[in-house]
Amino acid sequence: MTEWIGYAGSALVALSLMMSNIWRLRWINLAGAAFFVAYGLAVGAYPVALVNALIVVIDAYHLGVMAGKKDYFTLMPVASTEESLLKGFLAAHREDIDSFFPDFSLKAAPGVRCVFILRNLMPVGLFAFAPGADGSVEILLDYVAPEYRDLKNARYLYSTQGGLLKDEGFSRFRARPRSRAFEGYLRTMGFSPEHGLPGSFSRPIRPA
Repeated sequence: MTEWIGYAGSALVALSLMMSNIWRLRWINLAGAAFFVAYGLAVGAYPVALVNALIVVIDAYHLGVMAGKKDYFTLMPVASTEESLLKGFLAAHREDIDSFFPDFSLKAAPGVRCVFILRNLMPVGLFAFAPGADGSVEILLDYVAPEYRDLKNARYLYSTQGGLLKDEGFSRFRARPRSRAFEGYLRTMGFSPEHGLPGSFSRPIRPA
């Protein structure tokens, strides 16, 4: 049992180093260090327990700082699909985008509107949609760079900025996920399956 605690700690620390999202990295690293504290105490390796207890404190401190940090969000509409920033963003994240949105293509989406999500003035996400005939916002792309996937961007977009779309006459967000990961994300953000439209999820657009 003691050995398995040590193995679990090692696995968690190794897993944390694979995380591009610093929030997840800190949480998983903290859990791994906590396992090593228990392991060190169990086998009498007190230096191991002491060092990892310090790592737990350091991770907890940084998580607290991150949780209390106030980020500044804003949206930047893209005037044209030919803009160099848009093309560069899509090219830089093409492989990751394809894993969630395998069918996405600007050329295959006439009338598409693109909006960058800025976080502390950095373009960290891209939201692309087409206006639906029934007043819906048909989501074609809702992508955020891996290191910023903590749902803050999504909450800003859907809860805070949805009112802007409401003012334009839109009533619902609608999406047809092509990956399980995106479907899970939609459910987390309050989307639910639409009756009569297999594979389609939606949620009302509410005033900000």
